[in-house]
Amino acid sequence: MADDSWLADIKVIIFDMDGTLYQEDTFMERYIRHLLKGTEHEPDTEAAVMTAEAIRSGEHAFGLGHFYHLRDGLMLTWQGDRMAQGYLWDGTTVPVQGERYDFDSIHRADLLHIGDPWGIVAMLSHQYKLPDTKLSEAFDKVRQEMLLAPYHFEIHTGLMQAIEELDVDKRVLMTNTPLESGIEFLEYMQIRHAFDEVYFGAGKPSGLELYLASLLKQGYRAYEILSIGDNPWNDLHPVKRMGGRTCFISPYASRDTEVWDLRLTSLDELEQLLRAIRKQQMKEGMTDGTNSAEEHQQEVQR
Repeated sequence: MADDSWLADIKVIIFDMDGTLYQEDTFMERYIRHLLKGTEHEPDTEAAVMTAEAIRSGEHAFGLGHFYHLRDGLMLTWQGDRMAQGYLWDGTTVPVQGERYDFDSIHRADLLHIGDPWGIVAMLSHQYKLPDTKLSEAFDKVRQEMLLAPYHFEIHTGLMQAIEELDVDKRVLMTNTPLESGIEFLEYMQIRHAFDEVYFGAGKPSGLELYLASLLKQGYRAYEILSIGDNPWNDLHPVKRMGGRTCFISPYASRDTEVWDLRLTSLDELEQLLRAIRKQQMKEGMTDGTNSAEEHQQEVQR
């Protein structure tokens, strides 16, 4: 039996928002259509949607967990300390040998990590050389749609309740979503009051690294911190590096080969985890005889 007693040690839980507190998989197509509408690339919309869906589903050679080189316009797979393979938008492979593509040699501003569907669309925008304002306009439009019929996403009331009932020192929401949209989404989910600290436009992963450093200065130990998110690069890698606990939640496969403490796919599973944390901290046994942490232990990817 895997030991889930570590759940009782958790004093700080850091939640991402998009893709973590709610799951919605129809927005990406609409986001792309808004992005390309009225541009010279509008005739490419169907092909762009198909490529994006192939990336998200894992059917493309390039996938979630990889990088996009903004200056070179290449999709890059990552292995160890270097980029392993490059891909053009049509799937043609491009060699990426030499120091130029050593991971530590690439300026971070030149890399866009593709950790979730939002990143896929951002990559598309760069690929088509569209102005930032066009991406921002499309982003704002699809975000508004997600809160209104017929496209509004479903609120998982069980998960919201489980967050409210957590008995930890800090329930923290940290999202890269801009302030205005972030507030609107929290109000829609009626969950703002459940968090002790909320950070919009957090600038993860670097923003998370700074926050973790502040927690350590406050006296928290790394093993007392759990980060939960759907974008490993932004939400989990900084915590893993400092020895904290990590939970990856996403219905999509990731090409990121790191192994996390927990791997979940659904909001139901996340609710179960939070309730297991609550029970462990109250020193109550699981009444159904199951072991929530063991059930979702991530297998080592091969």
